[in-house]
Amino acid sequence: MRRIIDWPAEMRAVAEFVGLDEAQLQLIRDTREAVLAHGEALTAAVYDHFLQFPYSRRFFTDVDGAVDEPQLARRKASLLRWLRGSIDFQIDEDYPIRLLAMGVVHSHPPAHRAHLGAIPAGLMIGSMSFIQSELAGRLAQEMEAGAALQASAAWNRMLMVQLYIMLAGYLNETPANPQTHNPGGGTPGSAAAPNAADGVLPGNTATAAPGNAGGGPLGHQP
Repeated sequence: MRRIIDWPAEMRAVAEFVGLDEAQLQLIRDTREAVLAHGEALTAAVYDHFLQFPYSRRFFTDVDGAVDEPQLARRKASLLRWLRGSIDFQIDEDYPIRLLAMGVVHSHPPAHRAHLGAIPAGLMIGSMSFIQSELAGRLAQEMEAGAALQASAAWNRMLMVQLYIMLAGYLNETPANPQTHNPGGGTPGSAAAPNAADGVLPGNTATAAPGNAGGGPLGHQP
């Protein structure tokens, strides 16, 4: 018999395991000004990084292989919304369901991008790692060393909780066309989810978290 998972309880358990409590969430909220001062630069750094690698660049190009600049601008804006929303991360009943929806969207490409397959889980993990590193460096520029270290640790805990729930949406990751290099790609036979948004790295559906509509760690929207 299939087990029905209580995702709010699951997220609370993971948060407890990594030490993400109200004190840690307050540390994150206290970084609002410092983080948003670098929000656009951080977002640009994330996408500059992805454009360096063919297996991630392909999600941001048009049919001729050129970078789709309007699409990229929308994704940067979406990522920035996710970053703002993450500052107010909550351990509640709704947030895990929205994170799970982000994972499902990224693991099931829409029909017009089905040949690319899902955003590989490896890229989702890599994007979160890159964002963590960028945040740590930028907090160090804005805060006293000890405070920056504590804040970075709190952000790391919170982002890992988010990533854990998002990756649950990858149980049936849609594979790329066999001719397309897809590191970290998924399980053969999975189908594209209806109403999935344009395929590019975390979040962007109507189910995005409060203050995070349309966002995600790699922030994408159609």
